[in-house]
Amino acid sequence: MMTMHDQAPAGSRRHFLRLMGGASLTAGGLTLLSACNDGIVGAESVPSPTASATAVSAPPTYTATDPDRLNFALQIHYLLANYLKISLDGVALPAALTTGSGTLGQVSGGRAIGFTDTRLIAAVREATSAVVARVAFLRQSLGNAVTAQPAINFAIGQGSPFQAFAVPTSATPPTSFYDPFASENDFLLGAIGLSAVVTSAMDELAWQMDVSVRKTFGPLTAGVAATDGLLRNVLFARATAEALAKVTGPTTIFARAYSMAVARNPFDGPGGRDQSLGSASIDKKGNVTVYPNLDITDGTNWCAIRRSPEQALGIFYTSALSVASGGFFPGGINGTIRVSGANS
Repeated sequence: MMTMHDQAPAGSRRHFLRLMGGASLTAGGLTLLSACNDGIVGAESVPSPTASATAVSAPPTYTATDPDRLNFALQIHYLLANYLKISLDGVALPAALTTGSGTLGQVSGGRAIGFTDTRLIAAVREATSAVVARVAFLRQSLGNAVTAQPAINFAIGQGSPFQAFAVPTSATPPTSFYDPFASENDFLLGAIGLSAVVTSAMDELAWQMDVSVRKTFGPLTAGVAATDGLLRNVLFARATAEALAKVTGPTTIFARAYSMAVARNPFDGPGGRDQSLGSASIDKKGNVTVYPNLDITDGTNWCAIRRSPEQALGIFYTSALSVASGGFFPGGINGTIRVSGANS
């Protein structure tokens, strides 16, 4: 069951404190932050595989440095930036923003949406500019340690990453497939899915960073969350308008967002970190009530959801097993942190 919460300023304050905390935090502040530790497994300590016939060995043990974490942030930003940029103008990131160590890959699939909603165009343009700028900022911060863009797969259809990412597994072969480039709503559903995973992974990376790096990475993570909120709010407004028009059924935005969250949940292990956009109900008198879920938190301490890199890669590789490639990254990603967890 996807939980839905009302927004609360206290949750935002906890999130800010956790990201920006350092030696100056009081004992009470440290106690508060410990309440925000929702059991996420860090990059240096990955989950053991669940005993089963399909289990594989756990990811290799390693000690991540801050540059390793910055490069992981860059790798997943390559994915989100290309998705937004191709959807907006049909063109991937320029070559100047893709070079570095490791295997340089190209983007396959994807196409411009052909947006017609003026307000949506403005929002997508802002989100795209923000994410591309963060790619440039991360690259500049890494200097000579920067990693190259890996191969990125935006294919659609049976067996595609978007199909696994958006449609729960069924014993019945599908007759239609999710295409995030087919319409504005389809694009937004894909955008909030990708963005939510990037945001939760950035939250966890910020927690792991050295205090000196956190001073810069904290505000960067806050910006990532703000962009995610922008995209979710745009889609929520559309879902609300649909609900107020009393449109119901499995093809509504609220229903589709829930279904997509269900599809993603198995890839990062138990815990239901992926959440829906909200829901709506109609009473016997025909009154519509909308229940938002815009602030993705743990539901207990109102702390932002966090995913370890291994959990995030489980979703991006579209596999609950420990693998080094697949899904949106057919050749894997570049850098030290590159193997997903045994998240089944």
